[in-house]
Amino acid sequence: PGRPCPSVNKNGPRAGGHPGVGRRSAPSLRRFHRPPRPVVPLSWRRRVFDSVHALSHPGVRASVKLVSARFVWPGLRKTVKEWAAVCIPCQRSKIHRHTQAPLEPFRVPGRRFDHVHVDLVGPLPQSQGFTHLLTVVDRTTRWPEAVPLASTTAATVARAFLSTWVSRFGPPADITSDRGPQFVSELWSAMADGLGVKVHRTTAYHPQANGMCERFHRSLKAALRASLTSGDWVERLPWVLLGLRSAVKEDLGVSAAELVLGQPLRVPGEFLPESPPPCFDTSLL
Repeated sequence: PGRPCPSVNKNGPRAGGHPGVGRRSAPSLRRFHRPPRPVVPLSWRRRVFDSVHALSHPGVRASVKLVSARFVWPGLRKTVKEWAAVCIPCQRSKIHRHTQAPLEPFRVPGRRFDHVHVDLVGPLPQSQGFTHLLTVVDRTTRWPEAVPLASTTAATVARAFLSTWVSRFGPPADITSDRGPQFVSELWSAMADGLGVKVHRTTAYHPQANGMCERFHRSLKAALRASLTSGDWVERLPWVLLGLRSAVKEDLGVSAAELVLGQPLRVPGEFLPESPPPCFDTSLL
């Protein structure tokens, strides 16, 4: 008699449940595939945090996810939040801006590396003869590339895009860029036509239309400024990219490396090898 308790499953066994037992949401798949994580003693915790956070100086939430995915200690989340929030290089280097969403959404890419965003960064302080960066970001996986350039001629930019991106991931179906002279040149258009790529150019004075690159630029510049102890940013660039590719994206729940490589990248400070996959006795099958 009376109405049933709302926590009781009235529909019988569904989604792994049992009659009369409250339903629970399915556990995350990542929980079953998480490698063993070492328990870090008190005297090593700050050193572990510094080695991981100093790669690209991610934000507070990204730092918590990056450290907790690889290490364990009591109160880890609270400790990492406190340390990341008071990081002096982060406070000096990061600029917090709020950009509006684009007026017209992009078409959802059909597969990885189908739609990429390209842009130029610079001029930067000269380092090993380089003064600019060509940045390329895949819209699906957020995988970033940053190529040092000694000049920004259309030929140099096209050559860097072909040798760094197309040679690794193949030609994309769509490229989004601003209206910089390199990207509206006849050479760039001829390259796109030869590869079968459709070029999308943003409206002038509206950088938010190429927000994928603009957001990456802010993270990249802040990480370089926070990490540099000298002016040689070219030497530091690969390590910053490692950190950015390893950082978990808040909207995706995974890192760019996991979407491209199928597993998280190892970062400096990980000293516990992953356990081998379980062996099954196939004779019983």
